[in-house]
Amino acid sequence: MSMEILKPDGMGSSGGGGGGMLSRIAERLLSWVALGLVVLLGVAIYQMPGATKAAIWSAIWRAVVWGLIVVATPWGARLFIGRILLFSTNWAGVLLLAGMFLVDICAGFLLMTGWPDGGWAWFGVIASLALAGTYNFLVAEYLAQEYGDG
Repeated sequence: MSMEILKPDGMGSSGGGGGGMLSRIAERLLSWVALGLVVLLGVAIYQMPGATKAAIWSAIWRAVVWGLIVVATPWGARLFIGRILLFSTNWAGVLLLAGMFLVDICAGFLLMTGWPDGGWAWFGVIASLALAGTYNFLVAEYLAQEYGDG
């Protein structure tokens, strides 16, 4: 298998260039459909009662704050990753990841207004925590490699 598929100019081994007229029409059609759905969502939210709108905005605000905490937490390990690497054991890394995951869980718990209702809400919570844990691992791995190279 050749690496021609990954050429930066978009010309792959499977054929032509950036697409023809049909792909441009499909792109514009999908853009208009997406814009229409966003407008319909805005109208639907506008017509909701005030308490429902407040609950939606509260959930969005809390999710954004939690997301920012999740994103920032593993980068704080940059301050002490060198000391952790001096232990030369996997248990030190496990404790670092467990600590970051505990911060994610505690932040989520403090931002919650109640327990999730139903299966889909629990699925969302578990999926979010799984993504946060994966992100923590990837950033910690990157920082360890960066510290080892530098």
